[in-house]
Amino acid sequence: MPNNEERERPTSNRPVMPDLSDPMFQSLRVWNELLAASTDMAFDMVLKNWDYSRSLRHSTEQAVADAIRTQQRLNQEMMQAWQGYVGDIQSIIERMRKS
Repeated sequence: MPNNEERERPTSNRPVMPDLSDPMFQSLRVWNELLAASTDMAFDMVLKNWDYSRSLRHSTEQAVADAIRTQQRLNQEMMQAWQGYVGDIQSIIERMRKS
């Protein structure tokens, strides 16, 4: 007759822990680590590209603003030069009329 202790032992529904030294589980753990490292690297690349794009955009905006300021200054200088030229021509014409 079986032992009473064996009969009275409650059966548990807990899953049995797998043997982690099994090559299949070692391979699975390596693939999980590789996935985590790949994901981390991908996010790092996205953040670096985002920072680079933001920096490039800032540099481009600054270059465009400098070009616009330079063009405005050149326009003002050319306008002043033309105004001086027209003023000189007008003074020459006025002197010719008086003579």
